[in-house]
Amino acid sequence: MKKRVSGLFVIALAVFAIVLAGCSSNDAKEEKKDRAEADIDWQMITPEKMKDVLEKDDSTDYQIIDIQPESDYAKGHLPNSVSVPAYPVDTEDLEKLVVDNADQFKDGDNPIYVVCPGGGGGAKRTISLLIDEGVDESRLFIVENGAKKWPYKDDSKLWVTE
Repeated sequence: MKKRVSGLFVIALAVFAIVLAGCSSNDAKEEKKDRAEADIDWQMITPEKMKDVLEKDDSTDYQIIDIQPESDYAKGHLPNSVSVPAYPVDTEDLEKLVVDNADQFKDGDNPIYVVCPGGGGGAKRTISLLIDEGVDESRLFIVENGAKKWPYKDDSKLWVTE
């Protein structure tokens, strides 16, 4: 009888451990939500309006963060942009790259434009991280359609290649 009770006890403990493990792994999955899905009022700027900003030719009035991979950045980017090659900003290492560069964007009240290859998730993840690092959300804008669809690549004042 004792063996039967202790056997049932072992089985009950094993089931309890499995249930606990299942709960904790679900909690971990919920914890790691995509930053691109954050509850942020994403501000977008159209390529036409970004063109106007660039044509004013006063790069002290704004900052541009380009998160394209280094090879894509070398093929072309907006003038005066700072390369932070963190795209798609979906791993701890790529997030760390954004966080490590955040200090240079904290001060001031001028707009900050984020350029990613497609103008979507990578830019949103970057903005989410910058907000967590203390950059004012109202300063952050996503360049719509990103670098790959930048319509002014034929203008050397609006597109720089290395």
